[in-house]
Amino acid sequence: MTQQQQDQNPPEKRFDDHSVIVPPHKLKRAVTHTKGSANIDMSAVERAEAALAELKVEFGEWMNAECQRIDAARRAIHAKGLSRTTVDALFMPAHDIKGGATTLGYPLAERIATSLCRLLKHAPEPIRIPRGLIDNHVDSIRALVREEVKDPNNPYGVELAERLSIMTETFLAEELKDAYAEIAGDAAPRMMLPGQN
Repeated sequence: MTQQQQDQNPPEKRFDDHSVIVPPHKLKRAVTHTKGSANIDMSAVERAEAALAELKVEFGEWMNAECQRIDAARRAIHAKGLSRTTVDALFMPAHDIKGGATTLGYPLAERIATSLCRLLKHAPEPIRIPRGLIDNHVDSIRALVREEVKDPNNPYGVELAERLSIMTETFLAEELKDAYAEIAGDAAPRMMLPGQN
């Protein structure tokens, strides 16, 4: 049997009640090795770490700016009422916080922003979203940033994030009824127990 025929018919281990096909390992042929020094320029790593340390000073300022944006969007809801336009305007800063808060050192703010985004995105009728639930999300994000809560396992922050998530999911389940099953799985990873990452 030629090598090509063997590749087409991989080896098979037979047992009394079943067989196991063992495919050939072709990965070794795809790997290339480079020649040269395996030494890492540690001065480049140190410069990168120093630049990151300088940027960290600005992380709090960036999060404060995001908090101002989300608060302004929330205040517009109070002034103009709930509509698709005002909800979409709130969704934008919430989505930005969801996407960047962990990188900026505020993982619990990200969890709460994720819950708020789900609420705003999936509520079938914006006018029915409880304003108090919106306020609780926005105020919680602002409080976490103001108090510089950066520990993802902070017990108060975790409990707050979980309660808001449960309230959001309860509201969405009641509003969407059978259609809630289509989005329910997306919420599961966010409902973690304290101490889990």
